[in-house]
Amino acid sequence: MFLTRKTCALCSEAYPIVIDVARRRRHTVETIDVDEAGLDGRFGDRVPVLLRDGVEVLSGRFGLS
Repeated sequence: MFLTRKTCALCSEAYPIVIDVARRRRHTVETIDVDEAGLDGRFGDRVPVLLRDGVEVLSGRFGLS
């Protein structure tokens, strides 16, 4: 699950990376806007966040390295 928000520049940078890796590994990615889902209280400004099975695996600025 990829947590994002419409005004997040980091999210825009991270999204293509997440989608590319997911496709290569034959995974699907559910994208959730934290503001629309009411998760802004839990995550605040800390987006993007990548969750796997409900566990946070990445957040903030990340890329392939």
